[in-house]
Amino acid sequence: MAILAARLLLAGMFTVAALTKLSDRGGARRAVTAFGVPRAAAAFAGSALIAGEFGVAALLLAEPRTGAVAALLALAGFSVVALVSLARGRAIECHCFGRLSSAPLGWPTLARNGCFAALAGLVALDGRFGWALTTFAVTMLVLWLGPAARRRRASRTGDAAGLALPDRAGRVWTLDTLQENRRPLVLVFSQPGCGACDALLPEVARWQDELGGSVTVALINGGPAGHRVPLELIDETRASFAAYGITATPSAVLIDGGRRVDTARGAGAIAELVERAARPTGLTRRGLLRGASVGLLPAVAATAAACDKSGKANLPSNVDAFEVDGAWLCNQTFALCTTAPCVPSKTDPGISVCDCVVVNGYSVGFRNCSDRAQSGNKVRSAFSTVNVNANFGVLTCPSGVPWANCLDVECEMDPNNPAVAKCQCLTVTTGESRTFAGGCETATCTSTIWSAATPDLPATAQYRKGMNQIGQPVNFPKTCPASHP
Repeated sequence: MAILAARLLLAGMFTVAALTKLSDRGGARRAVTAFGVPRAAAAFAGSALIAGEFGVAALLLAEPRTGAVAALLALAGFSVVALVSLARGRAIECHCFGRLSSAPLGWPTLARNGCFAALAGLVALDGRFGWALTTFAVTMLVLWLGPAARRRRASRTGDAAGLALPDRAGRVWTLDTLQENRRPLVLVFSQPGCGACDALLPEVARWQDELGGSVTVALINGGPAGHRVPLELIDETRASFAAYGITATPSAVLIDGGRRVDTARGAGAIAELVERAARPTGLTRRGLLRGASVGLLPAVAATAAACDKSGKANLPSNVDAFEVDGAWLCNQTFALCTTAPCVPSKTDPGISVCDCVVVNGYSVGFRNCSDRAQSGNKVRSAFSTVNVNANFGVLTCPSGVPWANCLDVECEMDPNNPAVAKCQCLTVTTGESRTFAGGCETATCTSTIWSAATPDLPATAQYRKGMNQIGQPVNFPKTCPASHP
């Protein structure tokens, strides 16, 4: 009886894992990319993972011992990947059970795998060493569920995830007070000086005003926002950022029933998250379980969409990563240096250290998207107009004035402020340069080393073409007057 129960539990676990990934194929693709799979192979790897989980579940029912060995191998592989990520200090979203489990990898992940591995061992050994394996499984179960139980108890006392933050008026909000109305809660994380965040703030205010009856949206900001947002919590120490694994802004976390249900990075993904959370059948736990049970529907919809050729002939096969005339347009985390001030490196005269901002969204560079993908606190700089507004202008600085070439260089995110990064840019002293910085004040060309580019603005033509190709045309700043001393 115990062996049968273990078989059914394991088969159910692998089936649920496969179905929930199938119902969120985009999330599965992002997850395997975060683990180091090249973006070009992410879709295939995600599909192979889903197929493998279905296969293990089927084997457990048809050939129990063979299926148990396959389950052991799969769990061992997952555990090795988790160990490597933890050893490198990377808090990657597991996405092991789709949207049902979107917390970062941690030691509870290994404990969970150990618990299921013990059950698989019980089946593979046909009940031999039953007491030892059962004891090990129970121990791993406690280590797996214990931290979550403590977090749930903490949430009932208002201390969940260390969330106790003041608003502008000084009132302290906790997770309990934010969830008093028992509606889904979306925490939007922002930073002062983040252009993409500033652009999102009016939307956050609108969501709070228009969707308050169905979802609570709270802004958690690293400092007071420039745009007035009704429910804005201030976290200058960024302790909540660390507690929720926020490494770039804007980002958001959806909480429902005291559980972290889903995450989003970038303005577009955050808007989709809020929209889904506001629906009556949105991302509640019940809604997610229903979504898992009909996990094949997205595949059917994708097949139908593939048959609809009208207006989509020029759309890239992967809109998040594609080549445009020798450059690569990528939808990911990157360092934006278009207005960055720089200082000469203290150790290398050919390098300028520039203060750039970390954002999510589309950017262009000459390195491919896999090379530019975030790795821990390392990101690459790229070009984008994500933070461009009416106050921007293209300033031309004369030849002989030092400037910094930051395109495609490596940057290191500030561990205390993940919205900014230090980029090691190449110092250039010949030829004219053009920058979005300086506010059209030509005097700043000599008073500041700006991140800039040559007059032909490399990669901008590819950026414009690629964004048009995916139906997101962009606007560039106007050229500054010839002289504005």
